[in-house]
Amino acid sequence: MNITFTDTARQRLTSWMDQNNTLLKLVFDTEGCGCSVNGVPTLWLVSAANADDISAVTDTFPLIYKAKDEIFFEENMKIDFHEGNKSYILKSNNQIYNAGMSLVDKR
Repeated sequence: MNITFTDTARQRLTSWMDQNNTLLKLVFDTEGCGCSVNGVPTLWLVSAANADDISAVTDTFPLIYKAKDEIFFEENMKIDFHEGNKSYILKSNNQIYNAGMSLVDKR
C-alpha cells in the first residue's frame, strides 16, 4: 500500500510524529459497527507495531496497518486534512474512504 500526505496533513501531524516512539497506524475500526466487514478507517497514534502489522510505503511519516485490513483499501491512497471540520480525509483517485477521519491517541 502506498500512502501520500498532503502538505496540510503533514503540517497537522508533524507535532504528533515528532514525539518519541510514535507511529501512525491506519485502522479499519469495526468497533460498534455490527460486523467485521462494516468499519470506519481511523488513524491511531501508537507506540509500537503489533506482530501482524505491516508498513505502508509513504512519502513522509511511517505508517503501519494490519495485514488483514489491506483488503478494504486500494494500493494508492492519500491522507489530507480538512480545516473546516478539523479532521483527516482518506481518499484515492476512485473514492473517499472517510471524509471525517479521527486521529486517536492509543499510546
